[in-house]
Amino acid sequence: MENENIEKHTHSEEDQHYKLHRAEVLLAKLQESESRLQLAIDSTKLGTWDWNRERGKVYWSAECKRILGLRAEDHISFQEFLERIDIADRSDVKDKVREIANGSNEGHIDVRYKVRRFDDDSLRWIRIQGTVFVENKTLTRFIGTMLDITDTIQAGERNALLAAIIASSNDAIVGKTTEGIITSWNNAAQKMFGYAPEEIIGESVMKIIPEDRKEEEHYILSKLRNGESVEHYETRRRTKAGQLIDVSLTISPIKDDSDNIIGISKIARDITERKQEEKRKNDFVAMVSHELKTPLTSILLYAQLLVKKSTKVEDTSFLNMSTKIEAYVKRMISMITDYLGLSRIEDGKINIQKTHFALKPLADEVMEEARLISSNHTLEIVGRESVEVFADREKMRQVLINLVGNAIKYSPLGGPVTLGWESALDKLRVYVKDEGLGVTPEDQTKLFQRFYRVNDDDRQNIAGFGIGLYLVSELLRLHGSTIAVDSKLGEGSVFYFHLDPKIS
Repeated sequence: MENENIEKHTHSEEDQHYKLHRAEVLLAKLQESESRLQLAIDSTKLGTWDWNRERGKVYWSAECKRILGLRAEDHISFQEFLERIDIADRSDVKDKVREIANGSNEGHIDVRYKVRRFDDDSLRWIRIQGTVFVENKTLTRFIGTMLDITDTIQAGERNALLAAIIASSNDAIVGKTTEGIITSWNNAAQKMFGYAPEEIIGESVMKIIPEDRKEEEHYILSKLRNGESVEHYETRRRTKAGQLIDVSLTISPIKDDSDNIIGISKIARDITERKQEEKRKNDFVAMVSHELKTPLTSILLYAQLLVKKSTKVEDTSFLNMSTKIEAYVKRMISMITDYLGLSRIEDGKINIQKTHFALKPLADEVMEEARLISSNHTLEIVGRESVEVFADREKMRQVLINLVGNAIKYSPLGGPVTLGWESALDKLRVYVKDEGLGVTPEDQTKLFQRFYRVNDDDRQNIAGFGIGLYLVSELLRLHGSTIAVDSKLGEGSVFYFHLDPKIS
């Protein structure tokens, strides 16, 4: 009997130890589960709150207090919280709370509204999700979460505004992948190109690109994949009806938060009407220039004849006047030649006929003509007489006349003007140097744009149309060269370019 009692007592102790161990394991798992839950809550920036009828107070987590602009030691009642709700939302929220308080059923709520922070009174959007617990038809507990959704709301508003701007824009706005597949297509794109969104989205952008422009799209895509943008690129595109239209494109890469390129945005502006207007203007200028050039050529011949006859007249003023007439007629012919050249370049009708020719005789012609319009400049030619170049002689004459003429014009106080050339590796560097007004670094970047003129007090009385340097730039481009400038304001300028030489 005694053994049986000992045995029962031993089993009872073992059973208690097992239950205690089991309870400890369960408690440890519960604590681990709570820790994981807290980590999950912290990672989502969720605040938690808990109202208990027995306790009569509201527990606000640290994240809730941060959202509401409270310090860690601050405590507020539910009523104080309600008073911080924006006045526009307050009555609706209070009605909802009253409905919950008077209710007899458990349930879930999910509401969004604005609150004013306690610390700086700033307005923040929050989302409240909670569960109501009821016992014996009485509200006993109300727990839930709080999340600051201000950034999400504002991002949504910005996206809605951006979508409205895109939809109402007069410019075609097209989204595409880095492979050129169209992903978005606004109303203006439909109007411009004739394709409805359902017809074109998912298709390659090559569908609206003419055959002779396919390669430029590959070039543009390669630049964008490298993170570069393309601005005001003028080209042509094909509509659904097969019509070619002139467009100006601004194309940018679309990047995610990690700066990865995830797409391409293209804005296209129809400039067909502008191009047609420019063509009409150029045609008119070309026609007028041509009509003027014919009589001026005759006047020049008569002026040159007068100069020859004047050398036999004792009165030197007669020779001076005849020489001036010749100089001004040549200047007018040079301007008209520039206008005609500009028109031909824009129409793509200018031809380059390269030959080998000696540079020195051409330089002599250019400087001789320059002497007719300048009396207080020292004109100098520097370079080996044996040098020949491979270029279009007449186009090079036009380039050098413009550069030397500019050097004289923008050195109003006189001084030296040098036309020279020198070897530069396997090229010949041709330059025109002056000690005139000089150009700022900012203006240097725009000098070779069509119709661009430096606007300052020193130049306001100097005549010009801003086409000479543009023409120089284009003629050299057609030769496979580029014009460049080194200049300091008040010290002068050096304009230079490179040609293929032939040393005889």
